[in-house]
Amino acid sequence: MKFLAQYSKSKFINFSFDAQLKAFAKMLQELEKNIANTAYRQDIVSQIDTLLPFVHKPLPRRMHKLLNSLPDDPHRLLRALALYHNDSLVKDGSIILRVGDGSVQPDEQKIKQAQRITLVADNLRSVFNVGSLFRLCECLSLGELVLCGISPTPLHPNMNKTALGTTDKVKWSKQEQTKTAIDSLKVKGYRIYALETAQPSTSVFEFQASFPLAMIVGNEALGVEPAILKECDEIIYLPVLGWKNSLNVSVAASVAIYQILFGGRNADL
Repeated sequence: MKFLAQYSKSKFINFSFDAQLKAFAKMLQELEKNIANTAYRQDIVSQIDTLLPFVHKPLPRRMHKLLNSLPDDPHRLLRALALYHNDSLVKDGSIILRVGDGSVQPDEQKIKQAQRITLVADNLRSVFNVGSLFRLCECLSLGELVLCGISPTPLHPNMNKTALGTTDKVKWSKQEQTKTAIDSLKVKGYRIYALETAQPSTSVFEFQASFPLAMIVGNEALGVEPAILKECDEIIYLPVLGWKNSLNVSVAASVAIYQILFGGRNADL
């Protein structure tokens, strides 16, 4: 992978001083954005070192200090860049995440178990949360993600910002009514669980999951609709110790499903 903005020495020398500053600023942004890619990172640092002697005027103090002492260690470098940018120039969606996709050797027995889990989104409003659910389903090889009501689908233009390329790797379907999805799952023998802060409910760390199962997660502001809760076999919740009574819906779903798969309290497989 080559650095996107290559500057030859002759080209850089012909830049105005302002253009040279902009070139260095762009390189620093690229450096933070691609911090996990060793070859790319070293390429950018090498170019900075090559061009520094040809700046027309003294650099601004903060830029001069950073460019002349870029740490070799990527963790120290990331901290230095974050302090320099003051967290204002790099958005979450623009960060290229750690590579290594497809390199894990999964537990085949766990995959068979995960395939018997369906995740149902009951009128989630946030494309961010739905994208995170796609990523969760792909990471754990879940059987299906059912998007109900107003829950956005992969056709939404912003979905891939959080799904990160997983929408085409996950079996998903759309249902206008959550009850329709539940009824269909019950016919197939699924046990229906709602992840909700309602009573009566059982901690996800104490209940026994029966397979195949579907887990319903609800709207960010309103939770799972009360009529839908009545359709569920059991309500489970995540205990909290702070002032807020719940986690973000996609985070809560992740914790709960990891516990179901790896917590060791399953009634049957």
